[in-house]
Amino acid sequence: MSDYPQIVRFLEAERERYILETADLERRIVFIREQINSLDTLISGYHREKQSLSSPSLSHFPQVSTQAFLEASPANLNRDTKPSSSRLDINAERENFKHEIDDVDDVDSTADESSDDEEEDVDISDIPRIAGARKPGSVMMLKQYHDYSILNAILILMRRRPRLHFHIDAIVRDLYGHKLTAEQTKSVKLSVGKMLSLGVQRGLWYRVLRGIGVYTLNHEKGVTSKLVRRK
Repeated sequence: MSDYPQIVRFLEAERERYILETADLERRIVFIREQINSLDTLISGYHREKQSLSSPSLSHFPQVSTQAFLEASPANLNRDTKPSSSRLDINAERENFKHEIDDVDDVDSTADESSDDEEEDVDISDIPRIAGARKPGSVMMLKQYHDYSILNAILILMRRRPRLHFHIDAIVRDLYGHKLTAEQTKSVKLSVGKMLSLGVQRGLWYRVLRGIGVYTLNHEKGVTSKLVRRK
């Protein structure tokens, strides 16, 4: 009997150690997810820059010679107290060049959004609504998804943008909005992740192979997970 208090203290110490390790792992997971999101943003930016630089519309940009840029450098401008009109023209030309680049980026980004991210008007009459009430205390989705389960809400979201690759964080944002607390975000992300895995098993959508937590509606050979034969 005298050994019981010592055993209990040992077990409690072990429990506290695992609690601390769990908290540390959760912090690391949050950090890793933030890094993934940052890398996704950088990759998207480089793709957009590549598209803008390869666009035919760039062919009308003014061609400025290397000598002209050298003449407009601060070191050379300091040689004279008054810059010549030719140097002023070069500076204006450089500003115009910068503005035209910005305009092309805006056009390209608008084109990308309209081609891939624009919602389509699709028939969702075959997607069933929930029959009963939701569990008390559950986080509510946005108004347009109130009458659907999480699985069917994801299906509606993907049908409206069938060519888009959806990251799980974007799905959570599109279904629940931007006003979730950290605890709510953690809870709904877990639920959405389970439904995404279930949808892959049922062949409702597919996992993108070279992305972590990325899914899309249609099968793409070599891009998405194995094609599932729907019964």
